Amino acid sequence: MHRSLIATAAVLLSGVIGGANEKPPVVQDVIHATPGKIKKAALAMLVADGYTIDSDTASQLKISRQWSSEETIRFNTDHWTNAPVSNCRHVLTLILLPVDQAISVTMHRDTVCHADGGWKIWTGENEKDGQWMQNTLANLKAKIEGSDQGH
Repeated sequence: MHRSLIATAAVLLSGVIGGANEKPPVVQDVIHATPGKIKKAALAMLVADGYTIDSDTASQLKISRQWSSEETIRFNTDHWTNAPVSNCRHVLTLILLPVDQAISVTMHRDTVCHADGGWKIWTGENEKDGQWMQNTLANLKAKIEGSDQGH
């Protein structure tokens, strides 16, 4: 009971930390593996997409991928009334909390860009970001739990 309350509190807090967005998607699942195994599988899966480690603590893995020049040009063209952005990164955060005999994994996707002489952060808030996170987390779970059944 205590662990599930902690996991619920973490999900609620992560929604607050996400910023002032109306409703950022919360993507969460329970994976039957150690945090180390989850992190290792996530890195193996996402390094191929260009992600690298930003930080790694006991309960959190933060990785990011630099935007391509095409993504930056497209964003600046689509948002031409705003100040142009540069040095943008997709930042993916996995929050890992113990719950019963498993780990509750919550995923956030943010975009961080340099603009107007400072840094701007956008939390993944659209349906496409939410679907991408759901698919990524489902694939991660299948990869980990599927490999355990093979042994």
